[in-house]
Amino acid sequence: MSHEIKFQDGESYEQWMGIWSQLIGDQFLEWLSPEEDQRWIDIGCGNGTFTEQIYNSHSPKEIQALDPSQEQIDFALQRIRSDNVSFQVGDAMNLPFEANRFDYATMALVLFFVPDPAAGAMEMVRVTKREGSVSAYVWDVLEGGLPNEVISAQLRQLDIAYPMAPSAEVSRMGQLHETWVDAGLNNIETKQISVHRTFDNFQQFWDITTLSPSIGPIVKSRPDMSNRIKLMTQEALEVDDTEPVTIHGFANAIKGTNMGRSDNRW
Repeated sequence: MSHEIKFQDGESYEQWMGIWSQLIGDQFLEWLSPEEDQRWIDIGCGNGTFTEQIYNSHSPKEIQALDPSQEQIDFALQRIRSDNVSFQVGDAMNLPFEANRFDYATMALVLFFVPDPAAGAMEMVRVTKREGSVSAYVWDVLEGGLPNEVISAQLRQLDIAYPMAPSAEVSRMGQLHETWVDAGLNNIETKQISVHRTFDNFQQFWDITTLSPSIGPIVKSRPDMSNRIKLMTQEALEVDDTEPVTIHGFANAIKGTNMGRSDNRW
């Protein structure tokens, strides 16, 4: 691959993924149906979009939010100012918290970026109280669920390589379910969540979607191919320059209950 996927610009991420995150986060929280006045950990919080949704909708007692990117954390710190919410740089596979602390542990559009998803799930279980909730949702990247899939499809047609999330396989519903089972969770439920977003015109769609850190650098670094990719994408969408463009995406969601483990790992 020509580059790794890196999230180092909270503002660009907000333009590209922020609205998508809000759309899918709203549906996920409705499905999760959490109680109010609870302690949360939001792992891989990015620029704080989902953290803000939790804060605004469920009156949490505490949210600890962490992400490996300092740039994303800096952006998140500007969107929520509350004594109940803390942001920090952290590692999903080595959470800096004691066991049995949180009522809800969640990863929003993150698990496929964790190098070892099983270890990430086990860490969520570790820091969650008995009878606490452990949940996640991920774009179904291998089945075309990402909102930028229409551009990625043109890259594949042209045999142009682009990076994928390092643990993309966990975005499959079956693998996601297996990960939760292996983590010792009970009462496991899954759901596919579908969302759509309408852009004013094709140019707006193109400008925003190519902010994606997976396909954007490739398109912009190939000026010889950029116009061709753009034209192919527009033809695939079957839209002219002026009409609105509606794009669909879908994610796989999972939730389970930590009923405690029979071994002595913790």
